[in-house]
Amino acid sequence: MNNFWLIAKHEYKRIVFRRAFLLITLAVPLGFAALIGLIAFIKESEKSEPLPIGYVDYTGLIEHSRYPVSDEGMTPIIEFGDETAALDALHREEIQALFILPDTYPAAPQTELYYLENPPGGSAWRDFNFFISLNLLTPYPEAVRHRLIEGGIITVHDVVSGREFSENGTINIVFPFIASFIFFASTMMASGYMIEIVADEKENRMLEMMLTAVSPGQLIGGKAIGLLAATLTQLTAHILILAVGLFIATPYIPTLQQLIIPWDYIGVMALFFLPAYALITAIMIAVSGVFPDSEQAQQIAGILNLLFILPLFSVVLIFENSGSPLVIFLSLFPTTAFLTISLRWGVGTVPLWQIGSSWLILITKTGLMLWMAVKLFRVGMLRYGQRLTLKGALTALRN
Repeated sequence: MNNFWLIAKHEYKRIVFRRAFLLITLAVPLGFAALIGLIAFIKESEKSEPLPIGYVDYTGLIEHSRYPVSDEGMTPIIEFGDETAALDALHREEIQALFILPDTYPAAPQTELYYLENPPGGSAWRDFNFFISLNLLTPYPEAVRHRLIEGGIITVHDVVSGREFSENGTINIVFPFIASFIFFASTMMASGYMIEIVADEKENRMLEMMLTAVSPGQLIGGKAIGLLAATLTQLTAHILILAVGLFIATPYIPTLQQLIIPWDYIGVMALFFLPAYALITAIMIAVSGVFPDSEQAQQIAGILNLLFILPLFSVVLIFENSGSPLVIFLSLFPTTAFLTISLRWGVGTVPLWQIGSSWLILITKTGLMLWMAVKLFRVGMLRYGQRLTLKGALTALRN
């Protein structure tokens, strides 16, 4: 048992202190930090006084005094008596855009827009629409006008899971997709490391020396535990930096202020992560045992990785009908269970019976695959430089 932990410790240090591992670990949070910084910079830049928007009203319905010019951050709006003066102001860049409201408006909801090079920004569009809506809703009380302009907020209650979905909670729907990408990238990286670790030592004959002191099960288990610890280290670093980034960015991005951490989702994904990781590791160990060199093993591993990323090609179907037979099958199939359930969580309900059945199938398949991996690894070590045939593999498993 002492040798088992020595191998795990050795593999952990070997992976974590690699330059490539450190670069990958830092690249994601640094990229996220750069994105947050860019958003904060844009938000700060928007605080500068924007150019006004001009308009010419031929309807006689628009009263300029209704525009709340005292509100901070609102785009200034200027009324012009005729198009000539308004267009002259536009050419002198005194206004950023010009709207013409014809006398047929709003019976015929068609207006004209003039600008020089760039159309008005999103906030300018929003403020002008708000101004026009305030005038068209004049017959209603002020509170009703504002409520109609803001629109209704629909909250969807899922009676099966008890979850709620609303327009304001969009960020909580996006969260599972971000988490899926992080977990997926970490597990795929781990599979590549496992292929490299086993195949390289197999080629330089180090494994033969190591097997004189430990059993194949201890050797594989130690390497897998060391790799798992390195993966968790990377995940922890990403999560911590993500949390710090969210804390810094929340004051600048109102959408993030609605974020509610979905602890139930995190708990389910944690339940699936370890067996899914073990399944990937077992498959890569088996591939390393069957093929004589790392190049062939990497090629086959790339093909087998498609079995794990298959749900990404079914995202449209998951969005349209997360309860379709194909999506349910992907939720129960061991290699696609983790990613499918994670993606489904963001758009709808995953019944408890599917979560429980999927987890039990995944555990069973992982245990079987680990047993097969040890068998194939042991036989592959005895056939140095030779590919293990299908007949030889079946014989090894029977024995």
